[in-house]
Amino acid sequence: MQRRLIAAIAAVILAGIGAILLFNYVATADARAMEGQQPTEVLVVTQPIEAGTLGSRLAGYVEKRQLPLVAIVPGALTSLDQVASLATTTDLAPGEQLITSRFAEPGTSADGEVSVPNNMQLVTVALEAQRSVGGQLTPGSKVAIYVTQEEKTQQILQSVLVVKAGEEESAGAITLALAPADAQKVILATEASKIWLVKEAKSPSGTTPLDIKQLIR
Repeated sequence: MQRRLIAAIAAVILAGIGAILLFNYVATADARAMEGQQPTEVLVVTQPIEAGTLGSRLAGYVEKRQLPLVAIVPGALTSLDQVASLATTTDLAPGEQLITSRFAEPGTSADGEVSVPNNMQLVTVALEAQRSVGGQLTPGSKVAIYVTQEEKTQQILQSVLVVKAGEEESAGAITLALAPADAQKVILATEASKIWLVKEAKSPSGTTPLDIKQLIR
């Protein structure tokens, strides 16, 4: 009887030890699975992100996670600093790794095409090189438009989006995206005066009309 009791107690103890060992094995399974797979920290989307969102505004929408090297997508980002001045080119869903190919200059797609809002119209103007920043304009550039007529020059529009320029268009042709009322202004200015496209600074500002008499004072 005593031997049976001792055997039963030993069985219970062994079962308990086995349960503890199994628990520890399961609890450390993830860590063991990561060993030898070069775990790498990357940024993963945690909340839906709309196309066109600046990288500098994504801090609350992503988090860093450690993933095995074999699961890392090429171009996966480890820091938002790399895309702070760029914008997402597509909508991003939770669980996706944040990758460089999903970012481009604001207003352009991943392949360099400019995204034109539905309420904008496209207008192409043919200008000599000196009137269009000497070929420095590229898709996504922003320009101010100046008009010269009867010895007076003034700025008529700011922050106009360049859709096509340079090699993408015929020599001297620049395609602009404009609201209908602004497209009207550009067409009239092209027909009735001379226009200049000026590549804008990061912080554009307006100007007042300048008359030739003011210039030669």
